[in-house]
Amino acid sequence: MSLESTENHLAKFKFTIEQAKDFIRANAPNPELIYDSAKEYGVTTEMLSDISEYPVDIVKAYFANANLNLITEELDYTKILINSNLGSLESMVATNEREGLLSNANLRNLVSRKSDTSDDYEYFFEPIYPHQADDNIYDANELGVATLAAVPATAESLESLFYGTLINIFSRLDEAEWSQINEFSDKESPEYESLLIAALSSSVIVPRNDTDLTNLVVDEATNTIRNYWMSDDPDTGEAQYSNGLFDFGLLGNI
Repeated sequence: MSLESTENHLAKFKFTIEQAKDFIRANAPNPELIYDSAKEYGVTTEMLSDISEYPVDIVKAYFANANLNLITEELDYTKILINSNLGSLESMVATNEREGLLSNANLRNLVSRKSDTSDDYEYFFEPIYPHQADDNIYDANELGVATLAAVPATAESLESLFYGTLINIFSRLDEAEWSQINEFSDKESPEYESLLIAALSSSVIVPRNDTDLTNLVVDEATNTIRNYWMSDDPDTGEAQYSNGLFDFGLLGNI
């Protein structure tokens, strides 16, 4: 996080770096107030480091030493789509332009019927932080993908990005790669991450037909939404504090 990015984020609320710094100084004895304020405005520990001029590890230690169960991971996962660095794979994240079986409308119908409740599906595409939609757009920083242009701040925009990206993912995975990914035992390991990146960076020699793609996208979307609401890492069962649409699916392992 650069100082400029932090300044731009604070400017959304008409705050300056100096005003934020004064707030932190004035309330230094009250870490809970600083934590709650940071969470309300989507200010990460890196941003707090920029503001306070203390290293990130000192910022995290400040909250940890407060003995108030202040979980800094909850501050750091503020992106709508993905909270890890996709690098060259950012090009996969795109809106869905398909029709027929792979249209947003058909995929919505199939996935929502498999979701535990209609609310699980509907609210999956709502932003965690109200301020993200205040200007009626989701910008690249809010989405978590630097290569994306801003999109309208609607559930339909997120739904289209969700399905468009899943279609791109499974269009790149052949049967052998998909089988290897599914059967890999330690999905938290660097080896698995390398396997996933290599597979998604390659192209499929024999393209999948729309029926196969639809089945794969529906299964991945259903599992991702279910994992999201369970709020546990699907591979370890441990609490996960991310809230991005892709954090609980395949891309969450990158």
